[in-house]
Amino acid sequence: MLKRDAEVTVLSLDLDETLWQMEGVIEQAERAMHAHLWTNHPAVATAYPPERMRQLSTNIAATNPSLKHNVTALRLRTLEHAVLETGAPRALADEAFAVFMEARHHVRLYPDAIPLLELLHKRLPLVALTNGNADVQRLGMGHYFAASCSAADVGAAKPDRSIFEAAADRAGISLHNLIHVGDDPLTDVAGAAQHGLRAVWLNRSGSPWPEHAPWVTHDEITSLDELPGVLTRLQPDLARLE
Repeated sequence: MLKRDAEVTVLSLDLDETLWQMEGVIEQAERAMHAHLWTNHPAVATAYPPERMRQLSTNIAATNPSLKHNVTALRLRTLEHAVLETGAPRALADEAFAVFMEARHHVRLYPDAIPLLELLHKRLPLVALTNGNADVQRLGMGHYFAASCSAADVGAAKPDRSIFEAAADRAGISLHNLIHVGDDPLTDVAGAAQHGLRAVWLNRSGSPWPEHAPWVTHDEITSLDELPGVLTRLQPDLARLE
């Protein structure tokens, strides 16, 4: 935990679809993983093409609730099942997962991501807060963040209160001093607001608030370029960020 003044404001940022685009990323990573399996043990690749591997993962998740919020452990468990069932060595699961993770980090940043991080990280602490398994260090972006927090290492995912509490704890602040920004109305915005955080919805498409998400008080932006102005208004004691 970082030691900070209790009144310091910290900004937590969702990662996938907030800082970078995810369209096609997981599918490409699964194809790369399948190609590795095909090269190293064709029997596994034949028995478990990507579609069947995804179904196996769904089945394993249904019978192992503890894996619900840990996408890394779930994918590894799925690979272990596939390779052992087809007589391949256990080590192949780790190799295939490493290939998946390498491809999973081939993301395309939104144009407004780095300019925002460059501006904000010098002015207030940032925390990476994700339900996924992206690693900002692996992406060469770790220097922008004072801390990072994922569902896998907390054992709970947004909108659960405990993951927001973990983010605040790692930043060394009280929960009410955390402002959270993300693209998902339910997990990011409603989740944060319902636990007393100030929430900002990054609504790049200008979509209406979804019916399945409970209405909560929040701020809305269509680009990260608009975030500094919102932060200045939410926290007047911050030096002007725009």
